[in-house]
Amino acid sequence: MDKGYKIIRKNKARKTVWSGGTVSELFIYPENAEFKDRDFIFRISTATVDVERSDFTFFDGYSRIIMTLDNEFILTHNDGEKVVLSRYQPHVFYGGDKTTSSGKVNDYNLIMKTGVCSGDVLGMSIANGSVVYPRKGNDPCDEKFEIVYCAKGRLTFKVNDVKHRIDQGDILMIDHGTLGKDYVFSNEEGQLCDIIIATARINNHPSEKRRI
Repeated sequence: MDKGYKIIRKNKARKTVWSGGTVSELFIYPENAEFKDRDFIFRISTATVDVERSDFTFFDGYSRIIMTLDNEFILTHNDGEKVVLSRYQPHVFYGGDKTTSSGKVNDYNLIMKTGVCSGDVLGMSIANGSVVYPRKGNDPCDEKFEIVYCAKGRLTFKVNDVKHRIDQGDILMIDHGTLGKDYVFSNEEGQLCDIIIATARINNHPSEKRRI
């Protein structure tokens, strides 16, 4: 990612099948990691939940943030109280908890290795002609990535004097260590535009630091 950013088109997503639907792996870090081997630091994916009730896979040692991209989604952790999620509402939980869900949805997932990676997820709609500037803040971490998923419509990404179009289903990866904050997002095409912005902050020992 020499320019400090990378656009991953939706047709490049790795698709797998689970007992309740399909999963599209949008990005995994480091890129040579294998999800099944549990050797990744963070992973971004979307999934279809095509059954009314499902059990989540255990991910000991990982924290998770999930949100529904459309319908209401109900989660229960360790047989406790129900958590009702509406569209674009993020929910943080531990991957090692016993988690069940109710509702047929399309969802978005960020999975992070505990003690190494932390992050947050924000969903937003961008009105026609609106501009979104990078979020400010000095995060105490070794590496910081911003991952933008176009959930609906088309997004314009402008860096310096160059414009890129991010279509529905595409991912934009930004390395803050290289690109900094010299970019903006906008909706220039007179249509609905919804995006999901995830931030992943990584703390490594210097000898273990890896780049995309």
